[in-house]
Amino acid sequence: MNRPPSYCPYCASPVTPVGTPVVESVDETTAYRCEECDDFVFYNPTPGGSAIVLDGDSVLLVEDFRTPGEWKLPSGRMELGESPREGVARELEEETGLAVDPHALVYVCDESGEPAPGQYMVGIDYAIRRADTTGTLAAGSDATDAQFFTPDEFEASEHVIKDTHVDRFGTDSVSWLVDEAKNALDG
Repeated sequence: MNRPPSYCPYCASPVTPVGTPVVESVDETTAYRCEECDDFVFYNPTPGGSAIVLDGDSVLLVEDFRTPGEWKLPSGRMELGESPREGVARELEEETGLAVDPHALVYVCDESGEPAPGQYMVGIDYAIRRADTTGTLAAGSDATDAQFFTPDEFEASEHVIKDTHVDRFGTDSVSWLVDEAKNALDG
């Protein structure tokens, strides 16, 4: 569950919190107990991730369909049965039309956060060069636009990086994204 549970998923009885919060920044306990079936229910983060696609000094960003004018990396949540790399590859294709072999994705960083109140995520982020993708760039159903930007082009535009990305990475710097991806790909 990625929200605090109220009921047991096994028998539908109410659950009660057990213990104290494990992480200082999280006010909620992460363990709940069902007295009826004597089992635990855990409040866990949802896994997700992003693809940092580089074309020279340009990075691929998508305009989020939920918040026009706000741009982000192609990203989303893992689906059942997917590895983190498979989920990021699927999200990249869904949002941009670009396909990639999941095994070609190179680990960049990971982070955790709360993109919506009470909803926690763990993100695993990967890099890939545009030359290692196939397909035609076009915004998919989760995006209203998809474009490559150099850091200077993005900063000169009226676009902004989505707040949830700023929270995840601790910066709105497109230069930082490009540098982190280059370091991972060249490392």
